[in-house]
Amino acid sequence: MRPGSVLLVSLPWARPDNWVGARAVTVRPGLVASVIRRALDEGWTPDAAGSTVSLAITENEPAEYAAPFR
Repeated sequence: MRPGSVLLVSLPWARPDNWVGARAVTVRPGLVASVIRRALDEGWTPDAAGSTVSLAITENEPAEYAAPFR
């Protein structure tokens, strides 16, 4: 297995087990797939060796990123 580039994603929501009552979102496969597609569209090359690529999702992003925790 060859080393590749790491994708580090920051989400604007808390984990579902947060104790402060912040808005929580479950990380589901659809969310992961959407974020990976966006990173690829923005030039992330996971097979290329290199430094970590950071991607920040904001509250103003399309609803496809926000599947509320229930």
